[in-house]
Amino acid sequence: MIDDGAYFSPVEPTVDLPNPVVVEGILRARGCPWPRPHVVTTTGSTNADALESLTSGADTGLCVVAGEQTAGRGRRGRSWVSDPGAGLWSSTVVRDYPQPARLPLLASLAVVDAAIQIGGPVVHVKWPNDVLADDGRKLAGILVESAAREPGVESAAGAVVGIGINMDHAEESLPAPGATSWRIAHSIVPDRSTLLAELLVALNNRLTTEWSRSLADYRRCCRTLGTGVEIDLPGGNRIEGRALDVDDEGHLIVDDGESARTIVAGDVVHATIRT
Repeated sequence: MIDDGAYFSPVEPTVDLPNPVVVEGILRARGCPWPRPHVVTTTGSTNADALESLTSGADTGLCVVAGEQTAGRGRRGRSWVSDPGAGLWSSTVVRDYPQPARLPLLASLAVVDAAIQIGGPVVHVKWPNDVLADDGRKLAGILVESAAREPGVESAAGAVVGIGINMDHAEESLPAPGATSWRIAHSIVPDRSTLLAELLVALNNRLTTEWSRSLADYRRCCRTLGTGVEIDLPGGNRIEGRALDVDDEGHLIVDDGESARTIVAGDVVHATIRT
């Protein structure tokens, strides 16, 4: 377990790593009570590290950040390429949030909020939680993993919100087809400390904001709505149709030509944007 009352880092902060002291200062100035982040040069997976801390009793807001992940995880069992110094890879503990299924949508909004706050690139959301640059390519991905309450263990159930933002990649070094980076989308790469701090402030704000307000914001920035889509469903089935809206829980409503279907989980391909 990482002790959330103390700062641990095996290296001095560099230009490619957030400075935890600077981040903490911004958090306090912005009224965010979360602890100083834990910054490491390399780890297997920041989500795995944060989940271990969560099950050991860490509080909401503990954030693990790495300059490189050697076993980064993506949605549906995929790997997440996390080259050294090329991105901002973070995982944050969220304990006892009453509606954990909403966390992926809230996390995507936090990335949008942070980009706006620091004057970054124009970004949108692809349902449920991919963050796209204005050209439709993927800038950031989100993986929320839960930890159930174990019998006989006093630690509460919770989740870890993993957010990976491609930062410094050039076109020739992008991790996957359909990806982009902050540098490509905006030319200017922000200070990692400032971006991380604004991301944590935004996530804390979204967790404490009325859900109806966040849902309205999500509808405004979700590029999926109103487009033709193909959706790969869990189990291997695929449907095609037009994305109409999201319901009150953020599930996607799709007109497949015969009826309006509610999609709880799946991978969306926009008809004109393949990411």
